[in-house]
Amino acid sequence: MLPGTPGLTLAEVRHVLVPGRGRNRDGTGLNLEGEARCRLAVELAVPGRIVCSGYKSPIDHKGRAWTSPEGEVFQGIPEADLMRSWLLDAGVPPEVIGVERHSVDTVSNLLRSEHEGHFGGGQPVAIVAQRGHLSRILSVIAPRTLRRPYLGVVAPGEPRESPLAAPVSWLVGAALPRDARAAIAAVERRSRLLWRTAEHLGKRDYY
Repeated sequence: MLPGTPGLTLAEVRHVLVPGRGRNRDGTGLNLEGEARCRLAVELAVPGRIVCSGYKSPIDHKGRAWTSPEGEVFQGIPEADLMRSWLLDAGVPPEVIGVERHSVDTVSNLLRSEHEGHFGGGQPVAIVAQRGHLSRILSVIAPRTLRRPYLGVVAPGEPRESPLAAPVSWLVGAALPRDARAAIAAVERRSRLLWRTAEHLGKRDYY
């Protein structure tokens, strides 16, 4: 476990947040790190919700057109829906699972999950991710985006974090508007701009 809100213990946690970590190579399934996060979310056996958050990175161009139950069309299956499918296969009741399928980076994962009502109430949440990603979430992102107590639980696996990841997250989440919708729009606009710049400079893949 990694600390977040001072004094919060795992026994006090009521919800789990599973931020996306990427899809497989054809956009039809989770990668190994995403599966490990889902497995850990089940093992925690919290009494509240498991919120799956994420669409895809702006430079993830994989997958055929996919239509959500609400009729929205996405490029490939969103990470959140892939996580939901994994959890359902693991026996998690559908009413326990929250799906946030529009965010495009970790900052918007947390912003949308918090401000679009995916948890309900203000009870504490455990964020599950691999250590490098989780450390960035707890130190840079969660203090600016969550309005509830939080802590982190380390998932197996250790995908390498770029040394630029933390500064980029800080930049994306800096000086946000107080209005939640405006803050989400600002974060996702900045994230798309930065990812497309990275793509232009030669980064071609995101899994």
